[in-house]
Amino acid sequence: MYLAKVIGKAVSVLKHPAYENRTLLLVQPLSLKSHVVRTPTIAVDYVGAGEGDTVIVGAGPGAAEEVFGIENAPIRELIMGIVDHFDMTFPEETNDT
Repeated sequence: MYLAKVIGKAVSVLKHPAYENRTLLLVQPLSLKSHVVRTPTIAVDYVGAGEGDTVIVGAGPGAAEEVFGIENAPIRELIMGIVDHFDMTFPEETNDT
């Protein structure tokens, strides 16, 4: 699982049945300091996220079946939650020379 920012929508005329009534969103993976960590990817939305939202993305084979009970779904990444707020406290870097 990782944090990502929703940066857009993907539109498809034909969809696999597992995507029925679901939105495909373009998400930008983020570090815990909100820095971009890799290229954007498409994730299937299961929670009603929108552009600009910070979301929790589950990834990996079998994630859709494990979390939502969807058998044989060709889904690699899915949006599992919308983040309202998060705080991270990082220790100050020390210079022990």
